[in-house]
Amino acid sequence: MRRYLLTLFVLLVIAASVIFASVFPSLSAGKTAADFGAQTVLIIHYHRYDGNYAGWNLWVWPYKPESLAGSAYQFTGEDSYGPYAIIKFNQKYTQLGFIVRLNDWQAKDVSEDRHVVIPSSGVAEIWVLEGQYEWYTNPKDIDISPRAMGAFLNSLNKIDLYLTNPIETKNWKDNVFFTVGGKEWPISDVEPAIPGEISKTSYIEITLKSSLSTYDVAKPMIVEIKGFQSAMVYAYKALNDPKFYYSGQLGPIYTPAETTFKVWSPVSEWAKVLLYKTADATLPYETYDMSRNAQGVWSATVKGNLNGVYYLYEFYSYNQERITPDINCYAADMYNRKSMVVDLANTNPPNWSKDISPSLAHRVDAIIYELDVRDFSVDPNSGIPAKYRGKYLAFTAMGTTYNGIPTGIDHLKALGITDVQIMPIQDFWNEPFDQYNWGYITYLFNVPEAQYSTDPQNPENTIEQVKEMIQSLHKNGIGVIMDVVYNHTSGIGKNSPFDQTVPYYYYRVDKKGSYLNQSGVGNTIATENTMARKYILDSLKYWVKEYHVNGFRFDLLGLFDKQTVKEIVDQLHAIDPQILLYGEPWGGWGVTPLFGKGDQKGMKIAVFNDDFRDALIGSVFDITAKGFIEGANKNVLVQRGVVGEIPYSQVISGFTEKPGETINYVTCHDNYTLWDKISGAATNWTVEQKEAADKLANGIILTSQGIPFIAGGEEFARTKGGNGNSYDAGDAVNQFDWSRLETFKSLDQYYQGLIALRKAHPAFRMYTSDQIKSSITFFPVQYKQVTQYLRMPMAFVAYEIHGSPNGDTWKNIIVIYNGETSNVKFTLPDGKWDLVVDQNHAGVNTINILSGEIEIPPTTMYVLHQ
Repeated sequence: MRRYLLTLFVLLVIAASVIFASVFPSLSAGKTAADFGAQTVLIIHYHRYDGNYAGWNLWVWPYKPESLAGSAYQFTGEDSYGPYAIIKFNQKYTQLGFIVRLNDWQAKDVSEDRHVVIPSSGVAEIWVLEGQYEWYTNPKDIDISPRAMGAFLNSLNKIDLYLTNPIETKNWKDNVFFTVGGKEWPISDVEPAIPGEISKTSYIEITLKSSLSTYDVAKPMIVEIKGFQSAMVYAYKALNDPKFYYSGQLGPIYTPAETTFKVWSPVSEWAKVLLYKTADATLPYETYDMSRNAQGVWSATVKGNLNGVYYLYEFYSYNQERITPDINCYAADMYNRKSMVVDLANTNPPNWSKDISPSLAHRVDAIIYELDVRDFSVDPNSGIPAKYRGKYLAFTAMGTTYNGIPTGIDHLKALGITDVQIMPIQDFWNEPFDQYNWGYITYLFNVPEAQYSTDPQNPENTIEQVKEMIQSLHKNGIGVIMDVVYNHTSGIGKNSPFDQTVPYYYYRVDKKGSYLNQSGVGNTIATENTMARKYILDSLKYWVKEYHVNGFRFDLLGLFDKQTVKEIVDQLHAIDPQILLYGEPWGGWGVTPLFGKGDQKGMKIAVFNDDFRDALIGSVFDITAKGFIEGANKNVLVQRGVVGEIPYSQVISGFTEKPGETINYVTCHDNYTLWDKISGAATNWTVEQKEAADKLANGIILTSQGIPFIAGGEEFARTKGGNGNSYDAGDAVNQFDWSRLETFKSLDQYYQGLIALRKAHPAFRMYTSDQIKSSITFFPVQYKQVTQYLRMPMAFVAYEIHGSPNGDTWKNIIVIYNGETSNVKFTLPDGKWDLVVDQNHAGVNTINILSGEIEIPPTTMYVLHQ
């Protein structure tokens, strides 16, 4: 009887909604684009259940036949469905993309990009419903009856639902039902999901009388509430139960005799592995059913040598078939369409087993140089053979020059840096294939990006060329640090192999089921979820073991939970005690970091020091903002950076426990180049003045305690023409212009001298806070008379390193930074002092011998010693 009444009620609701649909008018019926005075028209209607449309607007762009930049559009009309917008284009397009967003990207209604096919009439009209990916094209089909926006199994006996309309939880009996695989599962209670909330609420928690098994989560789990549409329940935090954890190897386990495929997908009712002979094949030549274990790992063993065979997985979960590449694969075709089985032993270059990484006694001994594979060598002036330009193999080209000046890897050797940080080389989503992009849109994390291969259609060759690049750098005494992006992926849903494997699980979502945009690019990896954490750890260890990389720079490390960071540090140091780990201690969009500055204390991981950066060059978000190098008094922040952010004194105290926990830098690939930033902040300066500021900026970085980091090209005044976000700006903007080495030869030589100074003198590379506190003394603040009655501190910092700390051969060292635009007088301590760095020269050789009162030129640093 109860089931009959429920069915009758649902039928009445459906009938009512169909009647209600008739009140939703169409604005395009019988019309063409010409009727709107355009060639392409998109009409978007939008409905929110709460009726609150404040701040909601549209982002629309041409998608086909050509993908072009988008623009914001406001809703300009309103009908019984909600607000609508009529968007017109004077060009003919076959598809348009759209996003419903809040304000200026504060939130998205649906995280995925959506694309509307434009019919022959040139007019497309759609009705978009809050939180739903699919849209209506016929107003008669519209159903806005109450529903669950998000329904998640967050433990094996608890379900959290967010409803479009509130219900009285006290009256749940005979109103709320749960079925698993079509069979009713007893409910113990229904309560507000947030303890202490009133009983009538939209956010509820259902407690089951008995827990589900690890096999039950693979069956359709449905919640039915009277007056609401049925809701599919997705297993989410419940999958973190220890019963689901699998510690073994996942992915293709290859031998010449057989390959075993293993993939974790506990929510799938069945799984298959599909084998293809070529990357372009549309039909598999063999299909194998996979078997499942209790943890949710599906496996199948295929006899024979499968090296070079392409494959996909097919899953059936939540009443949908999903075909996807393997998130654990090691090779894939150049377009990321299919995974490939690979005999990794065949990808090793000659003498790979004898590859020896450079060795550093301590992480503060590192001098990191950031570069992008494509930017580094694509310029013909690089002197690198044409077939290697913009490719991995550019790093194997020796003896390259521009007008006799070393370029490429020879330039790196001459410069003296210890490590290169290579911007993302993990497979990233790119359309078209060779379109310029920095690569912070990872798709398959264990696969190298094919765009930088000279033979992208051959995945084995791509892998081998990455290894050749690393081997060549190692031979030349340079370590390799990978820039990795485990905080988000290039897409979600159908555009994510992670979502296709286990929907939602690998991402952070809110109570409505929307993907959290903590990264600023539409989604955020849920590092705290146990199998997501295992995936990250396994992937990092794979790159260390298979590719011999020496460290990782973590994009948006601030989005990682602390436990995951701890396990990364512990497990990677167990493999390589000298591995170099660091990252950005922030997230996107003003998110409060989970792992921020200070959280790294006592750990063998460093974080970028944006305080030091902004003190030296001004805010990176305002090209006109001045820093210390342009005369702004940022002395205390500079002093904090000089001592490596340790608790040096009550005033000079930062976020580290040891100096090896800070990455000191002024610019990186983000924002403006150093030269462009100086040019924007000091618009009237001459080239000579800008060059002096460039020298001073990284002179401070290279003589401060901590780990110095240089953006590639700063040593020859690299410019991007003032572009502050050049991630897709192309080669003309981003390439290293090697001809500037000739123009700024003296600047390059100055950098070489600074690096030689740092490497020769361990006083600039102290390991502990106690060493720094006992060895560094700052000289008193210098003042300038602004008016007859007002004195102001100068942009001037001077300090002495005394007592031959850290085994240095120099007994006492004085370092002076003059950020002022005029000369500043300074009195040296007693005795004679050897000058080794001034405005024109840097290094370890004596330029002059000074004593008593000296005068420091504007925008200049001095280093002297006894």
